[in-house]
Amino acid sequence: GLSARECRLSARLGETMSFFRRNFALAFAVLKAPSETLAKLVSERTLNALAFLLIIGATTALLTPLQVYLGFEDINGLHAGGQAEFLANDVSTMFKLGIEWRPILIEVFYVFILLFFTGYLHIILKAAGGRGSVKDTLKIIAYGDAPGLLFGWIPYFATISAIWAAVIQLLIGPVMIHKISWAKACIIFSVLVGLGIIEIALS
Repeated sequence: GLSARECRLSARLGETMSFFRRNFALAFAVLKAPSETLAKLVSERTLNALAFLLIIGATTALLTPLQVYLGFEDINGLHAGGQAEFLANDVSTMFKLGIEWRPILIEVFYVFILLFFTGYLHIILKAAGGRGSVKDTLKIIAYGDAPGLLFGWIPYFATISAIWAAVIQLLIGPVMIHKISWAKACIIFSVLVGLGIIEIALS
């Protein structure tokens, strides 16, 4: 039979796999029913949201080198994944880093962009009468980026996944969690997405 140590290792492996499966199940739940899923995820710990971002984000982070290798690098700045890819590309070029560094850089930038976006979106939502906490805003951004984190690596589909994520992060999340009106959410969505498009056009 298995030794006690082997049993513990097997149990830990099972727990880890269960944690990964749960996060991917949550990602697809966000895609299928964003309103209901976000309402449930508000009670999640902040660290769980960060873990979700890194675990699901590993899909795009790990597959981006394949996209680059095949010559289909698709840079866009409308969602966290796209911005992370853009910055990772710049840093790789600046420091002459190999393609193997790209996944690590993308994951690091996911975290920095999450924190930055949380700060300025929360200020905007509060100014619009939002009732949620800064932790709620962080969860909206992390979980709401599921489309970009899952599909941001696919050539020519990254922009669609970015807009999909923006709808969840800037429309559905603020209305469901911060309780702002659809009219205010539409204005915030239009302004921020518009600024993102201008940023891309000028880059």
